[in-house]
Amino acid sequence: MDSHGVLEARQHIQNHSAGGDEIFYWGYATRVFPCTNDAGSCEYLDAVYWMHTVSMLYTFILWAVLGGLLAIFVFSRAIKPSRTRSPRLELEGGRAVAPMNIFTRFWKSKTAALRRLLLPESLQSVFGNVTRLQLVLLAVLLGYLLIFSLVGIVYRTWITPVKNLDGVFNTRTGMGGFSDRIGAFAYALTPLSVFLSQRESILSLITGMPTQSFNFIHRWLGHIIFAQSMIHTIIWTIIEAKLYQPQPKVYTNFIKQTYMIWGIVAMGLLSFIWLFSFPRMIRLTGYEFFRKSHAIVALIYIGACWGHWNKLACWMIASLAIVFMDFGIRYIRTLLIHVGYMKSGGYGFESAQATLQCFDDAEGRVVRIDFKHNHGPWSPGQHFHLCFPELSIWQNHPFTVASLASQQNVNPHHTYIVRCLKGETSKLGMLAERIQTEKLTTPVILSGPYGSSALSKPGNFLAIGGGTGATMAFPVVLNRVQEYGYVGGNVQLVWIIRRAQDLEWMAPELATLKRHIGTSGGKLSIRIFITRESSSRTTKEVPSDADDEIKGATATVRTSIAGSNISSLADSEPGYEVIWLGDRHPDLSEVVSEFVEQAPEIGGSVSVVGSGPGGIGTSLRKAVAAVNDGARVWKGEEKYDVHLHWDHRMDC
Repeated sequence: MDSHGVLEARQHIQNHSAGGDEIFYWGYATRVFPCTNDAGSCEYLDAVYWMHTVSMLYTFILWAVLGGLLAIFVFSRAIKPSRTRSPRLELEGGRAVAPMNIFTRFWKSKTAALRRLLLPESLQSVFGNVTRLQLVLLAVLLGYLLIFSLVGIVYRTWITPVKNLDGVFNTRTGMGGFSDRIGAFAYALTPLSVFLSQRESILSLITGMPTQSFNFIHRWLGHIIFAQSMIHTIIWTIIEAKLYQPQPKVYTNFIKQTYMIWGIVAMGLLSFIWLFSFPRMIRLTGYEFFRKSHAIVALIYIGACWGHWNKLACWMIASLAIVFMDFGIRYIRTLLIHVGYMKSGGYGFESAQATLQCFDDAEGRVVRIDFKHNHGPWSPGQHFHLCFPELSIWQNHPFTVASLASQQNVNPHHTYIVRCLKGETSKLGMLAERIQTEKLTTPVILSGPYGSSALSKPGNFLAIGGGTGATMAFPVVLNRVQEYGYVGGNVQLVWIIRRAQDLEWMAPELATLKRHIGTSGGKLSIRIFITRESSSRTTKEVPSDADDEIKGATATVRTSIAGSNISSLADSEPGYEVIWLGDRHPDLSEVVSEFVEQAPEIGGSVSVVGSGPGGIGTSLRKAVAAVNDGARVWKGEEKYDVHLHWDHRMDC
């Protein structure tokens, strides 16, 4: 629809053929001036265009505020003081400490105090496993949208006559301006929602935060945009079907216009996206349906929004640009990994060839994936998206690399540990059983790496892995030991597993770390918590065959770990502690506080890295928040400045 037709469709309130100057308004129809209608209609037009101008200003201010907050965050990262280690001062008892200057003490004491307040989770029944900081950010966004949706609205009513119909009147109010305001906000928020959902996240590179940290705001932006769009739809339906006269002629002419048809399509698509994004619907339809339908329908929705109001197409163009940039970078990175000179000769696309190993227990199956492939390095704790063509060329899933990149960057070894649940990972478990039995390999296509590139840090370092979350904890500890040694801090690995047989998942890596304990001078320690068994003599349950495993049969073959290749890993020794908890979980508050109390002053701040199920994340956030103490940091006890990097895994 052209710029003239938009307001003409709303009761022909302007007559563009009557002459006069046309004034351009960005994002809206041009205005004819001077107004030749009745006084009430002219006052209404003044209000409409003024409210529109204010609405555009508020959308730009919204993005200016977001940009400003990002700039402040980046600036704070740039000026953040590094850990100090020299000059050293000797304290009583032979302890050494690296003193902090006044700025470093102020900065670290401030951040420790804020971390103590904002790191724990709150309102979990409503928001899930999110920190108070994330809730504060959401509250600020909601507050801005609420205030500026209501401020700058003309709260008046005009009763204006309908031309050529005696005794028939239109009721004009500020409802239209308010509805357009929240519609404009919904458009302006769309690129932000898309930006926060991308795998190739520029925001993650800038902030150093994992992409999963942005999912919470992304989900709530979806709720906000849906609510704004629904209110926008309801208000304009009331205006066109009730307040404007005569009816039903006005509403019939209104609803059959092209821009309104696109609006109905957009609202329908948005309702589909919103409804099928709830966890219950994802469980009912499967994650793969959610992931693919979410992306495809969102693209169509963006196009429908463009068709509905093309004068604000800038927000939709930005959204599409982000989506296609993400997909483009993603496929280019995959090609860079797999296209080159092949082992068989020639030049082309070559997938990695992986071996699969099954580990069965009472909870199901765990698969270990190993392969070598010649490509660039990755940082410990990062993950790749893996595609198994034998299962489906259209599906890929993120898995953390449990191995370190090769120092020579030649044929680096990849190791992944995967808990088989429903959907694709269940199929992977069945494929692994066949591959292992027939001693074959399976092709793997990978894309990445993704995630933070600076997890292994000098100083006091604690890594906690729950279940398959060990794939993050093990490599960051091993890299920390190899790169920085034991100067200036303690290093501890904590692995929480259900049964002793689970040690088999990472047996080679665990044996490597055990060898480092002897040369660490007491600086490296490993603690393993076994939560479902109470003694080192335990049984290992193995399903009798694949069909029974799939059906959940209880037929098992019992074998003792005492004679297995992991027997040495299940026994405690100096620096290596195996704790059998029977049927309970470890107290992570005690684990973290013990490590902090025993950490040497010279080690400076404490870095905690964790990965595992959401419950461990909740406990770990609470534990880390409790040991942060701004007052003690201000007094010079730097180890009470405790950082946490948490990598959530859906199930481990």
